[in-house]
Amino acid sequence: MKRSRHAWALAIVLLSTAAAFLPVLRNGFLNWDDPDIIVNNPELGGPHVLRWAFTTTLIGHYQPLAWLAWSAIESRFGLDATAFHASSLVVHLLNVMLVYAVTCRLTSLAALEPRQRLIAAVVASMTFAAHPVRVEAVAWASAFPYELSLALLLVAFLAYLSYAVTSRPGWLGASLAAFVASLLARASGIGFPLVLLLVDFYPLRRRGGAGRLVLEKLPFLAAAVAAAFAESRAREMATFEDVSLGARLTMAATAPFVYLGRTLWPVRLTPLDALPISPALDWVPLILAAIAFVAISVIAWTLRRQWPALGLAWIAYAVLLAPAAGLTPSGLQATADRYMYVPGVIVSILLGVAAGRIRGSRRTRVAAASLALAVMAALGVLTWRQTGWWRDSIALWTRAADLDPRNDVATYNLAAALAAAGRESEAMTRYEETLRLVPDHALARRALIAMQAAQAEREGGRLADAGRFAEANAQYLRALELDSTRLHARAARGMVLLQLGRTAEAAAELRTAHDAGVDDAAVLNGLAYVLMETGHRAEAVRVLQEGVSKHPDDVNLARNLARLRGIRN
Repeated sequence: MKRSRHAWALAIVLLSTAAAFLPVLRNGFLNWDDPDIIVNNPELGGPHVLRWAFTTTLIGHYQPLAWLAWSAIESRFGLDATAFHASSLVVHLLNVMLVYAVTCRLTSLAALEPRQRLIAAVVASMTFAAHPVRVEAVAWASAFPYELSLALLLVAFLAYLSYAVTSRPGWLGASLAAFVASLLARASGIGFPLVLLLVDFYPLRRRGGAGRLVLEKLPFLAAAVAAAFAESRAREMATFEDVSLGARLTMAATAPFVYLGRTLWPVRLTPLDALPISPALDWVPLILAAIAFVAISVIAWTLRRQWPALGLAWIAYAVLLAPAAGLTPSGLQATADRYMYVPGVIVSILLGVAAGRIRGSRRTRVAAASLALAVMAALGVLTWRQTGWWRDSIALWTRAADLDPRNDVATYNLAAALAAAGRESEAMTRYEETLRLVPDHALARRALIAMQAAQAEREGGRLADAGRFAEANAQYLRALELDSTRLHARAARGMVLLQLGRTAEAAAELRTAHDAGVDDAAVLNGLAYVLMETGHRAEAVRVLQEGVSKHPDDVNLARNLARLRGIRN
């Protein structure tokens, strides 16, 4: 009967989670890491992917098992976004099952009653499963390593609990192997050895001397140190000139509370919390964070006898979050929801245990259960809505820019997405917004200039087709002033100048375009004409000969060549 209750409860949790995340199956790839990692990565599915996966530091991470997993998906399904998102959802559901199992084991070791264990497992797994903070890790294909790493980490934890109960060394070996595999998927659980020491204290209450317990963790510690070293070699960390020590301390001190705040109030979650344009020390949040840290630590110490899990969970949460807290910043984000995917398990289990320990009358328990169900339903709705923002690049960056108009990363990536979709006027507006935020944003300036030049070139073509050659010349000239490398605009201007009778200028433009590799029959004809008009008949013949060899079916080239040869003869 007990197993039947757990089976039904877990089934409900999994179905609810799948329903909340169902929109991810319609999502596409994003213009945020997905092109480099998946879409344009020739190594995935290649013959040497195994060697490449264990040697590459592409995107600044060492994650060979994640590369191999992506390669297997690409080999089987090709570049089908649905297949990649479905794989992410499946691994997330696996993690939900593992969180349920871990909570059951821990509450059993803590001697909770069967009803309390069931409530704790349901609340913990559901809080972890369908929380909006989990959306980034599940809905973004490039965040898959966090899911894979957590799955292996939870397997390692369950194996360790079995070892602690049975003292069978095989379980310890299995735990170590799973931990190493987790680090090879993504080094997101570097603090795991300390977590094992914490559970030795409670709820395992292991005896036998601290020295033996620490010695037992040395292989785990060695694996964590090796992973940290490999990750540090792979990452391109910001210099102190880019992000000062004061700014790093501010981010690191406030990060635990930023993520807890998002957990407790998961509304208006941005897809990207970008680094400030000029990161700096901020005394007010730093001091408030320090006070909060001390206050929680004091409360946990005061309640250490009545509720030892509180203090241990607080330490475990801080340890698992520490590598991504901000002391060693890399990338463009100050915080990111995916960094909470592993530490979030601690918070979810703690909330589950708290729910399981609620006592009182039947009416009190019914009210608590009703409240819990309402909260879970609300989280599911928010997750469904949040998942929709990740359906494509335009939706994602529009959301981020709406939430923070000063997010230059969002405005730039939105501009790029709009440009790729052919929405050029909107893209140019977003590029201009980016430059107002960051005047020296080279990529935005280059892209904006290229679009303005292309726009002027197209307008020149329209005017030329209408016979308005003087106006067309002005547009082509503007395009070339913006971007002198636009050979088509240069050749087109040469042809327009020819129509205007400005032969010498036309000759210069057409010669430049030809020498740079423009291979257009009309341009070759025009160049030959102006060369002949300016007294360079021999060169005109060579141009026409080249044109005939490249365009043997062009009647005008052949006729003009014959005419020039006739004149020479």
